[in-house]
Amino acid sequence: MAIQDKQMKLNIAHVWDISSATYDDKEGHGIQSEIEREAWKTLFQSLLPSGRLEVLDAGCGTGEIGLLFAEMGHRVTGLDFSEKMLAKAREKTSRKKYEINFRAGDAENPPFEAETFDVVVTRHLLWTLPHPDTAVRNWKKVLRKGGVLIVIDGLYNGGLIERKTRQFISDFLTLLVERRYPKRRQYPDEIKTELPNPYGVPPKKIIEYFRKTEFKNIKDLDLKEISKIQKEKMSFRKRIVFKPQSYLIYGEKV
Repeated sequence: MAIQDKQMKLNIAHVWDISSATYDDKEGHGIQSEIEREAWKTLFQSLLPSGRLEVLDAGCGTGEIGLLFAEMGHRVTGLDFSEKMLAKAREKTSRKKYEINFRAGDAENPPFEAETFDVVVTRHLLWTLPHPDTAVRNWKKVLRKGGVLIVIDGLYNGGLIERKTRQFISDFLTLLVERRYPKRRQYPDEIKTELPNPYGVPPKKIIEYFRKTEFKNIKDLDLKEISKIQKEKMSFRKRIVFKPQSYLIYGEKV
């Protein structure tokens, strides 16, 4: 890894360290209801091979997605660059009495032997990576034959006038009702300029990464129903700004 690349990733990890304390409170991140929890499980179950699987949760953050797979009976490894995110994930899984093997490391270059996992899953990760195409290739390497890659991502904060207007209204209501101005987690400009997808990865681009890496049986699934469930649990001010374009891209290693 080049020195510049390594420093950028350390800077990215620092941003997520700062965000770890409130990450699960942000709309669309922490799972806020059993209905949403079951919806995710139902979706994943429809995509997975049979049997008890070895699952890599790449860029696991606070462990929300890995926990779902553990609850479904699979063996889960969580990998993240942010030590504070991992601390949150370990505390959460300990409280819920599940065992997940959490490791600090680069999700773009997972430190595992080839053909170690049956499933690699990521959520809200690909847009944060400086080399997403390299990540997809490396995820394929650690998958066994017949394994599946699941990438959940979206388009975020694209600078559109509509979104900025909704954000302003939401901030104003927070200031009016809660007497505070909401803090925002944002990458510094010097990081954004180095990322190919700083505002989210379009599904067509993810599919292109999958095809170049020769994944087969690729699927593009819209997550509108899960987003609808998430929105039902939000306060009015959060519902105003929450208008995600989220999707799941699936592929098989054959």
